[in-house]
Amino acid sequence: MMKLKNMLLTIAAVVLVGCAPVQPTSQQQESSQNSTFKIGYSQFTAGIDPAKDWEGWYTIRFGIGETLFRLTKDFDVEPWLASSYKKIDDQTWEIHLKENLTFSNGKPVTSDEVIASLQRVGENHKSGKIFKTATYTANDSLTFTVHTEKPSPQFIHELVDAKTAIVDVTSTDKIIGTGPYEVTEFKPNDSISLTASTHYWDGNASIKEVHYQLIPDQKTLELAIKSKEVDGGLDLNDDVADSLMKDSSVQVYNQPSTRTYHLELNKARLQDKKVRQAILHAINKQELTQDFLKGHVTPADGAFLDSSIYSSGTFANKQYQPEMATQLLAEAGYQTKNADGILVNAQNEPLQIVLKTYKRLANEKIATALQQQFKQLGIDLKIDIQEKVDGLNQLDYDIALASALTLPTGDPHYFLAATLSSDGALNYVKNADSWLDEKISTLGHEVDSAKIRSEVAEIQDYARDEAIVDYIGFVNLHGAMNNYIHHFELSPSDFYHITNKLVKD
Repeated sequence: MMKLKNMLLTIAAVVLVGCAPVQPTSQQQESSQNSTFKIGYSQFTAGIDPAKDWEGWYTIRFGIGETLFRLTKDFDVEPWLASSYKKIDDQTWEIHLKENLTFSNGKPVTSDEVIASLQRVGENHKSGKIFKTATYTANDSLTFTVHTEKPSPQFIHELVDAKTAIVDVTSTDKIIGTGPYEVTEFKPNDSISLTASTHYWDGNASIKEVHYQLIPDQKTLELAIKSKEVDGGLDLNDDVADSLMKDSSVQVYNQPSTRTYHLELNKARLQDKKVRQAILHAINKQELTQDFLKGHVTPADGAFLDSSIYSSGTFANKQYQPEMATQLLAEAGYQTKNADGILVNAQNEPLQIVLKTYKRLANEKIATALQQQFKQLGIDLKIDIQEKVDGLNQLDYDIALASALTLPTGDPHYFLAATLSSDGALNYVKNADSWLDEKISTLGHEVDSAKIRSEVAEIQDYARDEAIVDYIGFVNLHGAMNNYIHHFELSPSDFYHITNKLVKD
């Protein structure tokens, strides 16, 4: 309770903007309260610069920045800051901007400003090569042309990515975007305070102040929502979401998403393919998702939702084959068990596997469930829980359990390249495979939709056969708002949250 009180005092301190000698009237107090939105977040970010790492997700989530295009809930690409585009050829794209766009500092958004922002992504983001090597031409103040170095038939999907949120590159002291809110104070990995932009191109927001506060403990966050010390909370785990659904004063958002829990098997440590294959055959996804996770996760055979055209088909739990797992482990030299029921090899060495994950959503629950399932077959699974995903960078483990969006831009190449390419940003275990590198590169330049689907299936089949990756299931995103909050959004892409339509009664 003391922890909760201290956290709520911190939130209250952020909201206070000064002291006045005259006490405000009750009407003024109510008006002030209704124009301030406080939200607790169980995770946070070290920065809000879209050209760095994954910070762009927060730039958009916080209502600071916007991209030229965005995804609909049906995974279609639609214009956002852009009004339209024209594909000249597989390397050349003409993009038209909406009229009367402005940054939150009042500066007009022109073709030159957008080009400079995209070039900044190319210079600074580790995944921004396509923007660094492209050439740009400002045709007029609202129209520009991009010519990519190589054929990039899915280039418009690149402009959905959060790292391409358009910012004023001349601002050196803080990130200035085009969104409905601008930053007044930012504390890395702790909190952010925002005020409504008076220059927002799509109409000024009625909520004048927004405050995000890190509340990492889920129970503390739940209590803060129920006590209305915060107006809502994001990134809730399944238990908190279930609990809040019983509270009639709270609206719980359950948004099916493209976010998957996936496993990456470290080939450098798990060199025996039969052991890797046995590990995958030991996983009962039906039991894991429906019993352990209470149906909050939809089991998966592949990286993409059934509703996507890239789906691997309806889930059938066909990979779960405990007898096959036992046979493969025996062939790998693990034929007998010790007194603890753990398989040992001819040298009497136990089959011990280290799984590393981090505190996010249901990661810890899944790790515990896998530990129980593996124990039934004689595999001793040790669990290493890190505070943040960065902990996966130290390769002292056999399996990484991570959570990531598979279709954040609507392009399947994005996730497959990030997780399976040798230099992929989400390839935590640093597996390298020349066949995959070549195939994924080919996929990135494919134009024909039927061939894209075929290559996506071929890549996933290969990765499954090599037993280097597996997909546990797709998560429902959970958020909760007190009933007096209206027009809050959650999306399958997980980074469209705050808009100028947000209302507080």
